[in-house]
Amino acid sequence: MRVLKLGDRGKEVLDVQSRLLALGYDVGTDGVDGLFGSDTQAAVLSFQQANGLLVDGIVAANTWQELVESGYQAGERLLYLKIPSFRGADVLALQRSLNRLGFNAGPEDGIFGPLTERAVLDFQKNAGLVVDGMVDESVLKAMSKVTKDGEPHTGEAKIPDRNGGYAAGRSLESISVVIDAGHGGDDPGIDAPGGVLEKDLNLQAALLLGRALKQEGSRIFFTRESDKSIDLYERAALANSWGGDLFISIHHNSCSSPSAQGSAAYFFCRQGYFSEPGKLLAWHVVNSLSRKMDVPVLPPIGRNYAVLRETEMTAVLVEPIFLPVPGSDIMLDEKLTDREVKGILEGLRHYFSLRLA
Repeated sequence: MRVLKLGDRGKEVLDVQSRLLALGYDVGTDGVDGLFGSDTQAAVLSFQQANGLLVDGIVAANTWQELVESGYQAGERLLYLKIPSFRGADVLALQRSLNRLGFNAGPEDGIFGPLTERAVLDFQKNAGLVVDGMVDESVLKAMSKVTKDGEPHTGEAKIPDRNGGYAAGRSLESISVVIDAGHGGDDPGIDAPGGVLEKDLNLQAALLLGRALKQEGSRIFFTRESDKSIDLYERAALANSWGGDLFISIHHNSCSSPSAQGSAAYFFCRQGYFSEPGKLLAWHVVNSLSRKMDVPVLPPIGRNYAVLRETEMTAVLVEPIFLPVPGSDIMLDEKLTDREVKGILEGLRHYFSLRLA
């Protein structure tokens, strides 16, 4: 679907309004009228905030996908492992219940993948049900006996990562890294003063980071190596097809205030679940970046961004600096990019140098 924003009209807006209304969001006194007005924008903002999305009031691919998936309720359909995978709020509720009951369904991402199927099979075996991986009424009924509204009566918020988030026994010499230069093609990203575009800065940093990691012995994949458009979900699909160990998406930050500064990093988080290795890696990267860039550390933030949710590996989205950079007239400055890359690389070294006792 096309990107929808304030002032747009049409059947696509009607669809968005209907889905928001069904989820309990107020779209205004005019209701579902096909006009993307201020009330619809406010509802979109509230939905994005509640679901860990980019809060911009615009319905693009990620927000639309979340709107569609949020409409599925537990028990409305038979769930099982298939290609393409079942996705939605019903899958998310299933994963959350399985994880809290001690059956490791993997990341609570709302995608019915192999780990979720394995957890269903384990639950069926322990509950004395037919062990077929099908989530039907019998599975939901058995689960309802030990849960309430999809939430167990007792248990931790999530199953802890057995390695505490660390990549124990691994090193940069033995991993595959997928490097994603944000934006590209007809999506320029931030339009910085002087005509420099964020997409070009992202690509420059991505290529330089790739060369640096190759020297460390890492195997490198790029989602793009030139100025071309790539869909958010295609980026994740490429990464998954390559089977990388890490996914690093490079962007640059912006703010209406010229005094805003800091290095930022994001990890996958959705309704209480978060990626422990992603959060830990984000901390190491952002701490190293702040030293190299001489800017404050912005604590890593959990977000439900598509490239963080859809990738089947430890993933972080990094924003080394805010644009424009104070005191820098030339944005495409290789010295500046070199500092960014050295900061990210140092953070990766710290992360992989730590081992479990």
